[in-house]
Amino acid sequence: MPDDRIRVEYVRLRDAAIGVLDAMPDVDSPSARVDAALRNLRSVLAGTTPVPSETVRGTPDPFEHSLTARQFVDRWSEPISLPQRAADLRRRLDGDRALQERPSDGPSRDVVITELRAMIVAGLLEELAARVSPGSAFGPGRNGEALALLATDLAKELLAQTFVGE
Repeated sequence: MPDDRIRVEYVRLRDAAIGVLDAMPDVDSPSARVDAALRNLRSVLAGTTPVPSETVRGTPDPFEHSLTARQFVDRWSEPISLPQRAADLRRRLDGDRALQERPSDGPSRDVVITELRAMIVAGLLEELAARVSPGSAFGPGRNGEALALLATDLAKELLAQTFVGE
């Protein structure tokens, strides 16, 4: 008897899930993650193996996406491509004030670091640039070029304020 109840409940649940899936094409532009999840649900209900998907896995490709930042689309966080991350950071830096420039509506928030720390940070930025540029570390992909250029520019800006830049 318990097996029959479980079987009946399973059929009801399966029919309800299929009803949801059949209604989903009417939804305007579902996110890639929702679309992949629905395709996988349909596969499981049909008894076939779900197809792995980048959006379902949730692990960004380090050769394509930022590993430290994500963007929110609807209620889901999505990976940000390396070129987009570089463009976003560049745009933010372009809107920043110059060093030693005092904002009229508040105190300056400049961060002061020692020359040694500036040189170490610049060295790390140069290392990052080398690692995300096309070559032995990053491979032939060009997705990291804009990020590498931004890191190099910031390294030069930091080093220019030390005895190395004089």
